[in-house]
Amino acid sequence: MTGVVCNICNIQFAELDIPIKCDSCTLSAHSKCTGLSATEVKCLSLKNRSLKYFCDSCDQGLKELPELKLLIKKLLVEVENLKNMNFNSDSGYTSSVHFSNEFIFNEINERNRCANNLLFYNIEECDSNRLDDRISFDLVQINNVIKTILVETSIIPKKVIRIGRSQAGKSRPIKVIFDSKSDVFDIIKNKRKLSQCNSSLSSINISTDRTLYQRETMKKLREELNQRTSKGEMDLTIKFVNGVPNIVKKSEVISTHSQPQQSQNFLK
Repeated sequence: MTGVVCNICNIQFAELDIPIKCDSCTLSAHSKCTGLSATEVKCLSLKNRSLKYFCDSCDQGLKELPELKLLIKKLLVEVENLKNMNFNSDSGYTSSVHFSNEFIFNEINERNRCANNLLFYNIEECDSNRLDDRISFDLVQINNVIKTILVETSIIPKKVIRIGRSQAGKSRPIKVIFDSKSDVFDIIKNKRKLSQCNSSLSSINISTDRTLYQRETMKKLREELNQRTSKGEMDLTIKFVNGVPNIVKKSEVISTHSQPQQSQNFLK
């Protein structure tokens, strides 16, 4: 095993070491680094074994597989809906999209990247010339908003970023990155509490972060909604069904209590 290093501790294997190989990526690790018991290590050495070992990275990937499959299914529905929309050939981004496997995988990667982010609007900007001061100011503001809607919470923003160019008299949105999707869900689920505040916080709005494709999809849906309304169709709205936006009759809209708040705000 000379020259081969453990995938976990990065230390070379000794001559008598017996490496444990991941059944997915085949990378090797010391038995003590895997956290396996002596019985489990012995079972893995059997020729006709039924026990499998997966390293932390591969194990996490397997846990996320059902969620990934659901995301692919939702995206395919959105793509099909967009194909069926009556847009002009010069509609820009939409007409130029090729709905290939590469596009779908890139979109999934983008959505995963955005999943831990939220956008905060109408939060006052610091006028300091120092970047550190402006970041500190924004962190205090964001923490204040979070503590207002979630009184007992341990959620702490990981990073804050002002989006766009600075304009006099206009505050830019803040992209806030969190540690997990559950942090994002908790905040979105309780964001309506801001409108109940008797302070400047009532004007603050919070939305999920979206990919370019999601923004364009929602834009086209709004355009179609306006076109259909101008032609006399009444009682129409955009409704999220299983996380996918569609134009439906308001009379068909089920109570919001039957839909998770996260799904309803996915593209808003």
